[in-house]
Amino acid sequence: MGCNTVAAYTFWNYHETEKGVFDFKTGNKNIAEFIRICQQERMWVLLRPGPYVCAEWDFGGLPAYLLKVPDIRIRCMDPRYMAAVTRYIKKLAYETVPLQCTKGGPILMVQVENEYGSYGNDREYMKTLQQLIKNSGFNVPLYTADGPTPYMLEAGSLTGAAIGLDSGGDEKDFEQARRHNPNVPAFSSETYPGWLTHWGEKWARPDTGGLKKEVEYLLKNKKSFNFYVIHGGTNFGFTAGANAFSPVAYQPDITSYDYDAPINENGEPTAKYFMLRNLIAAYTKEPLPEIPAPVKTIEIPSFYLQKMGSIWDYFTNGHLFFTAKNHGSL
Repeated sequence: MGCNTVAAYTFWNYHETEKGVFDFKTGNKNIAEFIRICQQERMWVLLRPGPYVCAEWDFGGLPAYLLKVPDIRIRCMDPRYMAAVTRYIKKLAYETVPLQCTKGGPILMVQVENEYGSYGNDREYMKTLQQLIKNSGFNVPLYTADGPTPYMLEAGSLTGAAIGLDSGGDEKDFEQARRHNPNVPAFSSETYPGWLTHWGEKWARPDTGGLKKEVEYLLKNKKSFNFYVIHGGTNFGFTAGANAFSPVAYQPDITSYDYDAPINENGEPTAKYFMLRNLIAAYTKEPLPEIPAPVKTIEIPSFYLQKMGSIWDYFTNGHLFFTAKNHGSL
């Protein structure tokens, strides 16, 4: 499509499912191999380790075992939380520090936290996290990502770290970054080509005209930008998270994370993809490569679901029991 960088979240709870037990090697958990593949494909990498990443992912990427401590406070200087964060960052650093561009790898920048200005204002926490990342061996430039408003930038940004804007789509947004800190670069760290959908909502289909206007501005004014997300996916199992815009507005995310993205959930380019490809192609020096053939899919014949009963029919003495017809107890 003309992009040259992959922005990659690392989900802490995906790599440390049990306290102190890390997996960075099996299946999709091999983040180092993924980064090496990016380099093989001539792509740079923005590493986004959190520790909180949001991403409509369960608990924002924080491991569930933290909740075994009833009074724990997250995303702040609670020593129990920070001890776990330190352990995670050091483990991740062991896998990824050798892959920084300063060592011949593709990692250009590392993000500190994620939209912290939308959550809290613990400046000691953000500064401590910044120093932890540096002390763990990361020596590439760091950046933050926050909405382009004064209070979000005040709480979420850091001295010496580039300012990511979620999103930065016009001159007013970048002016906010300059007002806050004119001494560091700013870019659109999340330009939204689509949007998420919660259960019960109409499927998100954002206006493509607005996206085109934003990207044209960014290209004409030589602003770096990152599409969030370029490729839709699926929240398998129980990985889907939720949003809560108030104590009574709990919004669970649907299993699909198609996101109305330029590359849809099953890996096919959409009309939005070709619009963006054509825009970017006008600013690239080399012809863009051919688009890969579509991923092969299977066709599933229609089938019908029949109600067998209510879940409450199997609720006895505080326990749930499930049975399958003709197959005994499950």
